[in-house]
Amino acid sequence: MAKKSTTDTCCLTLPLKLEKWQSDRLEKRFEIARQIYNTLVNFELKKLKRLEESPEYKEITAQIQEALNSESRSESNLKALYKALNDLRRKAGFDEYSFKTDIKDFYKHFKDNIRSNVAAHGIAPQVWAAFEKLFYGNGRKIHFKRKGEMNSLRGYSVTGKSGGKEIIFRGTYIEWNGLKLPIKADPDNPYETDMLRNRVKYCRIVRKPGKRRPRWYVQLMLEGKPTLKCRKDTNEPRHPVGSGIVGIDIGPQTIAYVAESEASLQELAAQTNGIERERRILQRKLDRSRRATNPDNYAEDGTIKRGVKLTRNKSKRYLRTQRELAFLQSKQAESRKRQHNALANHLISLGNVFVVEDMDWPALTHRAKQTEISEKTGRYKRKKRFGKSVGNKAPAMLIGMLDQKLNSRGTGGVIKVPTSLRASQYNHLTGEYHKKTLGQRWNDMPDGRRLQRDLYSAFLLQHANLDSMEYDSEALNRDYESFVQHHDSVIEKLRTSGRTLASMGMVRTPSAQ
Repeated sequence: MAKKSTTDTCCLTLPLKLEKWQSDRLEKRFEIARQIYNTLVNFELKKLKRLEESPEYKEITAQIQEALNSESRSESNLKALYKALNDLRRKAGFDEYSFKTDIKDFYKHFKDNIRSNVAAHGIAPQVWAAFEKLFYGNGRKIHFKRKGEMNSLRGYSVTGKSGGKEIIFRGTYIEWNGLKLPIKADPDNPYETDMLRNRVKYCRIVRKPGKRRPRWYVQLMLEGKPTLKCRKDTNEPRHPVGSGIVGIDIGPQTIAYVAESEASLQELAAQTNGIERERRILQRKLDRSRRATNPDNYAEDGTIKRGVKLTRNKSKRYLRTQRELAFLQSKQAESRKRQHNALANHLISLGNVFVVEDMDWPALTHRAKQTEISEKTGRYKRKKRFGKSVGNKAPAMLIGMLDQKLNSRGTGGVIKVPTSLRASQYNHLTGEYHKKTLGQRWNDMPDGRRLQRDLYSAFLLQHANLDSMEYDSEALNRDYESFVQHHDSVIEKLRTSGRTLASMGMVRTPSAQ
């Protein structure tokens, strides 16, 4: 197994300018790759079933379960048991190297399209990633890929050794097993020109939904750090990194940040709201079509029948609507990423250290487990939480972008503090904690001021002592008046703009709350 590279890696994505026959050839190869992927998944699942039925595996898993249920459980004992379980899995062939060896029996029938390089480095790692998530992450089940779900393939560039059978970058085009794919590059773009001076580690071909046909891109994984974008006239960095600490209070839909020179409260990826409405319309259209073409799948009350084999009839209009929905979702994702990138560039100009609470976003997307009754209405409370908001706004993506940008510059970073700091409950003027309901969006301060909850939380996080994980009272009192001026300016802008959300607490004015 080749030793993994330890050098820095950056990515340059360029569009491919293809004719229809070239796009069709890629479609065929990606479909073959999907079939190879599913064949390998089936093979590994059978191997896993044999392992789980072995006496050694059953004994270790029983001991782990007993240790977890024990009142006086020993962490060292659990650690030893998990190590023994992992050793048993590796011995049975559950590691990335073994998967690359297993796939050799499945791609040889498709050598005109898929060769060993792409199979071993492009397909097998994807299968192993799914099993790795099942073993060591939060995965619950291994899924097969349906038609059209294989959207990326990579191959390591070993120029001159395999005659262009892998995916190789040739300057103006990508060569893959006899297929030449022209790249749409801009020679007058200094960023692209400078990035292409780095050594290409490997190439990845990516398929994205298009309005009428797929869009194809190549991702060049280059050695080194990404080039710093500069202005053409002054040659100064377009997005310079500031200095100082910035406190961030981020929620499912909004972000509040407080820096030394600026504060703001705004909606995340606001331009995706219109796209979300169009997406819901298309989803309802698909549901109506499914019910019309598969009436036997539904009971009289409209629910799906259980315990019977369901039909999967799809009309041509249904398939066309499916493509429209896929393109719209891709458009929404690109818009969200573009807005997050612009906001991240602005944030790094305010400081180089960002303090944010370590939120468990997957937990916020799950439905509530307990059934509760509201004291006011006497009705059952909804079990839905923040899954829709988190999925649409992707707050974790923004924090990841911030961290990645600062790491590539080699300065500062994102510091995630535990939620035990309780930024939304603390009052620095009294030094006390007061628990608030989710609907309480304003803090009543002892000095008579009313401060927006998220902005005040960001101000507190900005002044958190990262060593003792407590708040710096002296710094809070020193910068309090300056923060209040920024706060009042932000609230006034929000009130006059009218672009607010209920979670901001701006539906009514603070005096009416």
